[in-house]
Amino acid sequence: MPPGSISPGFPEQEGLEKPTSLACIECRRKHVKCDAAVPDCQRCKSSGLQCHYQPSRRGLKRRNPYLKQSSRLGSDPRRMRPFVGPSGLHPNVGQSEPEQIVWDSTDPQENLAEFQGQINGSQSSWSHQDFGSVQDHADVHIVQACNVTPVDLGDEMVEDDELFVNLFYANFHVAHPFLVPRGLYFSQCYPSFLRLVVHLIGCHFSGTACSETLQVNASRAIKKAQNDGTQGFELVQAMLLFSIALHARSEFTASVSALSNAVSLAIEIGMYRRDFSRIHSRGSALLEESLRRTWWELYITDGFMAALQRRTSFRSSSIETDVPLPCDEALYVEGSFMMEPMTLSQFDSRIYAEEEFHFSSFTYRIEAIRILARALAIAWIHDIHRDQVEAIDNALAAWPHYLDLGKTEPTNISGQVDDMLLQAQMLIQYTAMYLHFPRSDLVGLLPTSTEVMPQSHLLPVYSRSMHGVKAVEASKRLGNLAAFQDSVEKHTPFFLDGLHLSGIVQLSDCSLRPSRFQQQYHDRLRLSTGVLKTLGPVWALARGTWRALNSMTLEALAKSNLMPVQATSLGDSAIDVSIAATELGLVDLPWMELPTWATGD
Repeated sequence: MPPGSISPGFPEQEGLEKPTSLACIECRRKHVKCDAAVPDCQRCKSSGLQCHYQPSRRGLKRRNPYLKQSSRLGSDPRRMRPFVGPSGLHPNVGQSEPEQIVWDSTDPQENLAEFQGQINGSQSSWSHQDFGSVQDHADVHIVQACNVTPVDLGDEMVEDDELFVNLFYANFHVAHPFLVPRGLYFSQCYPSFLRLVVHLIGCHFSGTACSETLQVNASRAIKKAQNDGTQGFELVQAMLLFSIALHARSEFTASVSALSNAVSLAIEIGMYRRDFSRIHSRGSALLEESLRRTWWELYITDGFMAALQRRTSFRSSSIETDVPLPCDEALYVEGSFMMEPMTLSQFDSRIYAEEEFHFSSFTYRIEAIRILARALAIAWIHDIHRDQVEAIDNALAAWPHYLDLGKTEPTNISGQVDDMLLQAQMLIQYTAMYLHFPRSDLVGLLPTSTEVMPQSHLLPVYSRSMHGVKAVEASKRLGNLAAFQDSVEKHTPFFLDGLHLSGIVQLSDCSLRPSRFQQQYHDRLRLSTGVLKTLGPVWALARGTWRALNSMTLEALAKSNLMPVQATSLGDSAIDVSIAATELGLVDLPWMELPTWATGD
């Protein structure tokens, strides 16, 4: 029954308000009264939420209650995506998808007839030729019934929450874009354990207190899939997303475990091989690209987490891979795959090639992690040859010179932020600090880090002051990147780690050279702590990092006699400075207390 219609048996009477049992999905989920107004009920309109009504199933076949029809398309541009069938991109790029039809599998011909009748009865602009291609491929994965078993969570049935999915794609997917684009999310029929992780991440941006339950459910579903012997790439994707989310929630041990399991499974099923994405893509060029992106996203995450754990290597880098490189984000969203993907060998040879090649921003993000991997290998070696440090230092300095034309700044030609390039530049600056700071004259100057690492632990290659200069310059450049993002919520959680190390380097420089702590230091630190404060309601990691930076800032300023200890903070953060550093969250951030390099390992 369409929203707003009158139920049979209740004839319309003039001037009489009719009772209705109809309620939108949001009101049903919150168990509140809904006025059933069309197109948006009053509660959703006043709350700024997207109002959706569950389509009536009266007269249709009985179907799995877990499956949910795709909602009607609205004006949100993120929901307008190309249709991808078994042969790749559908020719009607840019047209709306019809509502997904779910049917029983007992009588395929009857089901197809029902599907055709509903398509013909709609106002869709799809042609009969489009339906013919579906009929020729009755097992097409986009419109087939999703044979997904609901997660056993007692009496609770896991259903897709479109609000959380939208929030996931609007805020998190842009920084870690390896699932299929938003317009194809529901038709992809992801398993329940993956969708639960998407809900968990999306919930963090909704302002609702639902994340604890969702985390338990997601963890339980992933463990159940593992115990059942699930070997699909979807489990790798779920554990990868879960690991990043857990890290952002400051649950570091669980995050490491999830990532380790994801890497182990990816290697076991061969995701590092070129032909894996082709074999498992079901004939879809877009899904093939998604699988390539999954491997490289795993590589990037594994590398950055290794740096936070102070490891000298990570498993993804030890595997020889021939997986092609990801394409540009715009091409991925549009589903335009006209050219063969580029390879790592082509990327490495671009420096000496006369012909100009174009590489995606995602690729430069991969290259940044490759340089970080080289830095990890020598980061904690006491006596190292000067050439080894200089080689990595030169690679870091050369990196921006070989960016594609128009990629010198983390914005594209239309002035929008290039999230992949922004992340790549953050990783380059993070690597520079990681390489130089522990060998510099800045180590151990903050009261909270004096017991972390003696200055004599690592011998300098340059003079200690030169290492310090290089670390400080990198910290400034990383801090400045925070001003580029148009929406703070779109920052990857790893950006929080970068801001923390950047703040420590600058505050160490302040303690060493008090006269240099001028207005520019105040403004740069205010920007970093401001980003952290804004992200505080979203991620626990942001809250802990924000408290830690405020605490260390007050220590540095007090030591420099530039601000009384009783002052609150750089901005208006209202931090209680009487609380000890251990109570400010520092001990809750074992990886984030950089520099926290162990001297006895």
